[in-house]
Amino acid sequence: MKPQIDVSKSALLLLHCQNDIAQPEGKFAFSGVPAQVAKHNLLPKWAAVLKASRDAGMRVIYINNVLRSGCPELGDKTFPLMMGTKEYDAFVKGTWGAENPDEIKPLPGDLIIENYNTSAFSYTNLDQILRANGIKHLFLAGLATTFVVDSTARYGAELGYDITILEDCCTSFTDEMHDFEIANVLPHFGTVSRSSDIIAALSKQ
Repeated sequence: MKPQIDVSKSALLLLHCQNDIAQPEGKFAFSGVPAQVAKHNLLPKWAAVLKASRDAGMRVIYINNVLRSGCPELGDKTFPLMMGTKEYDAFVKGTWGAENPDEIKPLPGDLIIENYNTSAFSYTNLDQILRANGIKHLFLAGLATTFVVDSTARYGAELGYDITILEDCCTSFTDEMHDFEIANVLPHFGTVSRSSDIIAALSKQ
């Protein structure tokens, strides 16, 4: 059954799809994520769902992990995942690594929210923006399934948003990590769907 989408109350969140984690030349290429992005053809999939969302008039919001050089936003007691960001001085504001790949650059009208954590809601004004615009349904795509997608889905569900995860527009360090999350965790916080179903529904708007 194809989903019904009220575009006036919905937003696509593109989560941490940035060069330092998505590209082979990025500082986190060793994680295996760029290979997964290529393997699952994610750049064209992201581009397609972005275009469909914009064409239908649905809000597009980029959540980008952006820090200053040296990561002063992160303390010495930051949990290990984020300490990796600090160690490799990744996602530094104004650098290529913090930008989105050319295929999925933000366009005029898109919103860009900078964050410093694994949840799109943590230390940002995302919730304020969504509520101010009457948005109740969030479609999630990004990197990685086991981190920012998971955290954002959980936090968003707790705040009362309807959550849809585009499972073929997400990946993690390995297929096993992604598949476990999709099968066993994220269905408890929202609906798991595919980009083709969302694009088909948006084309009818």
